Amino acid sequence: MTFRNRGNVLPPGTLTFSAMVSSVLKGALRNRPASIKMVARWTGAGERTVKNWFAGTCSPSGDHFRDIVRNCPEMLHAFLRAADRADCIAMASVTDARRSLQDALAILDQLDMARVGPQSGSPRSDV
Repeated sequence: MTFRNRGNVLPPGTLTFSAMVSSVLKGALRNRPASIKMVARWTGAGERTVKNWFAGTCSPSGDHFRDIVRNCPEMLHAFLRAADRADCIAMASVTDARRSLQDALAILDQLDMARVGPQSGSPRSDV
């Protein structure tokens, strides 16, 4: 079976995947002096490879992209916007907010237990 070469023409105004990765990395890391090394540590990729991602000449493989997303939430948001899945961005934000609230409540519970002390199970009434 053969396939006709239809080219890789994207709709006008659409960034290529490589350009999106480059744009997000540059924006998120703001061209810090060690940004190349930081992304290389995140992904386990070589520095020359990461420089190509920053330049937009190459794009990361799936595994490397996953590792970038793990450390750079801006990349996930850009990818979901490019895939027309803004609904997933909202859900991810709700999940992050819920996790932050749970963490805050756990800290408040610990502070409350430290204030009350181990001898009674109810809060002090003089507060």
